[in-house]
Amino acid sequence: MPNLWNYISNLGSTDKSNLFRKREIALSNQLNFIMLITMCLLLLTTITALLLTNDTIYIGTLRIFVLVVINFLNLVAARFRYTKISTLSLIFAPPIVFLIWPTLMGYVEEESYTYYPYALIAASIIPQLLLMPDKQKYLYWFSLLFYFFLVIFIDRIMIRFESDSFLIVDRIREFYPFYKIAHVGIFLFSNASIYYLRKQNIRFEDSLNQQNHILDLKNKELTMQKGKILKQKEIIEQKSKDITSSIQYASRIQTAVLPPINYLTEWGIDNFILYKPKEIVSGDFYWGFKKQNKIVVAAADCTGHGVPGAFMSMLGHALLDEILNNNELGNAASILNLLRNEVISTLRQKGMVEETRDGMDISLCIIDKESGKLDFAGANNPLYLIRDSSLSIVQADRMPIGIYYEPDRLFTNKTLEIKKGDWLYLFSDGYADQFGGRKRKKFMYGPFQQLLLENHNKPIDLQKELLDRTFEKWKGANEQIDDVLVMGLHL
Repeated sequence: MPNLWNYISNLGSTDKSNLFRKREIALSNQLNFIMLITMCLLLLTTITALLLTNDTIYIGTLRIFVLVVINFLNLVAARFRYTKISTLSLIFAPPIVFLIWPTLMGYVEEESYTYYPYALIAASIIPQLLLMPDKQKYLYWFSLLFYFFLVIFIDRIMIRFESDSFLIVDRIREFYPFYKIAHVGIFLFSNASIYYLRKQNIRFEDSLNQQNHILDLKNKELTMQKGKILKQKEIIEQKSKDITSSIQYASRIQTAVLPPINYLTEWGIDNFILYKPKEIVSGDFYWGFKKQNKIVVAAADCTGHGVPGAFMSMLGHALLDEILNNNELGNAASILNLLRNEVISTLRQKGMVEETRDGMDISLCIIDKESGKLDFAGANNPLYLIRDSSLSIVQADRMPIGIYYEPDRLFTNKTLEIKKGDWLYLFSDGYADQFGGRKRKKFMYGPFQQLLLENHNKPIDLQKELLDRTFEKWKGANEQIDDVLVMGLHL
């Protein structure tokens, strides 16, 4: 069927025809084909009705047959490139055959007075579709005047040649000015609207053709440079492979530096770690240290992600190891104060306006299972404690590990009583800040807290799986915007 439609549309069109002419030919052929199919179906229906009722063939049936023949001949004419004859026939033949000829032969029905004027108004759209006002203006205006004349006088012609007298005629004679004002008004409004829209469309197409011409010139220029681009593409792809290979190797180094994923299990704490780098390497890192029968645990989010974040994460990891190895184990706040000093010193941060604000956010706990105490200090990142199906938030200080506008301000140490069965959650902001869902909004901390609370009694591995599955479902087709780290500890 699509092949037939394309064949009909292109009858009489040549490669030399301009865009407007091709469109006129295609539209004329399509309208002829639609009218041919419509008239064939109408003729079949009429003949079937006549056979069933044993009625005689009348002029109403003949006009349908004539239009079938005319539309068929129009397509034949288009096939042999007599497209203008086909177009003229499509414009003028339907009203002459369907309305004027039966009327002049005395075939007038009462309902004809109602629908003939509106049928002519509808048919007047055909020249609007097929003819260009600026390129075929004489034929365009002549065809519109032809239809306008018929709209005005069709009632008079029917009254003059009707063979029967209908009651509606007296009503038309009585209210003739009102009928004509309505018919003329609708004709002028509809055709003026279509004329305006056509002019707008033509201006748009002219602009579009001009832009297409410019694009063609640019395409030719781009084609000339295609060889260079392809060569550059090969070079870039090779460099990309080399860079990716280097980053993957860096990822293996970062993984080797980080504690084993099950390091807390070896220290007697059931736990899970959901660790999802945005890229191959991550700016988030988890860290642990065991000293004096106390377990120090941290979850950190360094400035940036990818390679820059990975450099910071390895720096933070190394500095924490150095602090715990070279100093007595104090409280959690003292560790963060030392870490901040080391970061500022290592990065040579002076607080100048032009320097970068590299650093990290971190939550750090010292767990003493023997005394049932927990020290906590945080740089922007809090600690969640779930006990007896209730979630408590242990707030962090609102300042980072790195240069800060209050350089003498110290981190706050918070000591908590811990019980067997408590759940501790340390995390970065990557989970809650992920965009997704139907409205592409952030996941936010409220739903994150509810998710942890609803699933905290589930097995460790299942909790991690549910968190991962929920994150991926929320993210959907959106890009992961940051590294994700969530640590869950069951005491």
